[in-house]
Amino acid sequence: MFEIMERYLWAAPDGTNNGALIGAGAALENGEREATPSVRGEHHLLLVCKSNLERECLYNGLIMNGLKLPVVSHAAISKNMPLDGAAVILMHIGSRRLADPFFSEEVETTIKAWHPVPVVLLAEREDWPQVVRAMEIGARGYIPTSVDIRICVEAIHLAMAGGMYVPASMLTKPATRDLDGDVLGELLTVREIEVVHAIRVGKSNKIIAFELGMSEGTVKAHVHNIMKKIGAANRTEVACKLHKMYGNKFNGD
Repeated sequence: MFEIMERYLWAAPDGTNNGALIGAGAALENGEREATPSVRGEHHLLLVCKSNLERECLYNGLIMNGLKLPVVSHAAISKNMPLDGAAVILMHIGSRRLADPFFSEEVETTIKAWHPVPVVLLAEREDWPQVVRAMEIGARGYIPTSVDIRICVEAIHLAMAGGMYVPASMLTKPATRDLDGDVLGELLTVREIEVVHAIRVGKSNKIIAFELGMSEGTVKAHVHNIMKKIGAANRTEVACKLHKMYGNKFNGD
């Protein structure tokens, strides 16, 4: 892979070269920053962010606002990557929902694979079920993108010290909601849930269309969307997968 070595990054308000040293790393052509020999093996923050622009902004912003360790960034990581001195991982999941059982399992697998290195999630979504699910799968912090960059830095330091960060705005929200219902409702639309209930009791598209007051073509479109969302190959697999995911959610028919 072609590498452009950027050993030092400088920031100066006047555009001159009189700025302060804010980071060190090897910048690859895709915007990732691998550990240089001096950083490799040293405790560092592993930043994971798919977007090149957001990754660069986070990389520079974290170091310029008091982060106490160097940063190594990647667009993605796998459970087989060597730890190589990572002291904490900041994973940007964007707007993706942890209510999606497949994505949630993917993140949880990564967290378990990198244990005991703490993983902090950075996300665009700011709702209680999302935060709760993040804690359930082992995240050591949940940072909404609405917070100041300095809050993000402190949340990282807190995770390194063994603590867990949850945004203060979330502490005042009720934690007693029906999460199972929320999770299913976030994955499927109301109409899709109705179609799923009909599929699991063996009803044909024609019967479903009649009972729900829609055309067979619309039923087929709903079935296609459901299969795509949960990764099922056919109607039978739809029923089996959703029953396995949500169990008692479907037992009240």
